[in-house]
Amino acid sequence: MRPLVYPADWLFRTQPPPLSDFGRRLLAEGDSWFTIGTLNLAQASNVLFKLEFAQTTAIVNCAYPGDTLRRVVDSVHDPYFDELLRKPNFASFWEAILISAGGNDLIDAAQVPPVDLHGQPIAPARRLLLTPAEAQADPTDPDRFISTPGWITLASYLKANFAILVQRRDQGPSANRPIFLHTYAVPTVRPAGTIGAPNGWLFPAFEAAGIAAADRQPTSDRLFERLRHLLKSLDAGSGSPDALPHVHVFDSAALPDIVAALPGTSGASNDWVNEIHLTPDGYGKLGRAFGTFIEQVMAGYP
Repeated sequence: MRPLVYPADWLFRTQPPPLSDFGRRLLAEGDSWFTIGTLNLAQASNVLFKLEFAQTTAIVNCAYPGDTLRRVVDSVHDPYFDELLRKPNFASFWEAILISAGGNDLIDAAQVPPVDLHGQPIAPARRLLLTPAEAQADPTDPDRFISTPGWITLASYLKANFAILVQRRDQGPSANRPIFLHTYAVPTVRPAGTIGAPNGWLFPAFEAAGIAAADRQPTSDRLFERLRHLLKSLDAGSGSPDALPHVHVFDSAALPDIVAALPGTSGASNDWVNEIHLTPDGYGKLGRAFGTFIEQVMAGYP
């Protein structure tokens, strides 16, 4: 059965949602995969709406479009999540915590241009994409357009902030409860966006870096594969030194039935409503599999 998803601010109403009536109560936070990625309401959806569970489930959702991991762990900019997770005499017990994070951070880093508004070079450690001239240092390397120091900066930032998230979970009544993360289905680099980003997010980033069209998709694929590997390393059962306790990662990038958008398209294509967000059908494929994963993991918790 589908969960009921409540915006976090509904808990502060005179008559808040009856959470005690549900078999499970989950707290969610994150980026636009947990909110909406298009203003076309007929095509708007998200992962949470499409989850399938075996028992009645309420999800209190603190997510906001464009959220990055910094905002997730920032109690000033995102007070609802922090208060509901760990604030003394305020936080609730949550059977599990759902987090969608890492994708917007990667995209934000990719959007940092090679030069600033004053025409001054931006150091490679502060950006993710290299220009063709910089890539000539190793022209046969398939990762030649990816800044090594920039990736190290991003990866270190992600790992540190996920560790902070785990620490904060354990400071509240939901200590040692499962945190669920997910990897990202790989997008097609194309000029398909929404209001505020009409040409998408990755497409203009590659344009700004001057990277040729033939090199954009392979570079994007390798970036998202790096992010996938990083997120999977955080799983408590990964055996990685970066593994975090009671963190479980659903590998949505491995789902075989999410159909990639066609290159060069500028609107909805196959399972994608725009460059980086899925259609309701696409989220449905992801949500059913993610829900099954959550149920399997939750069976091991009291």
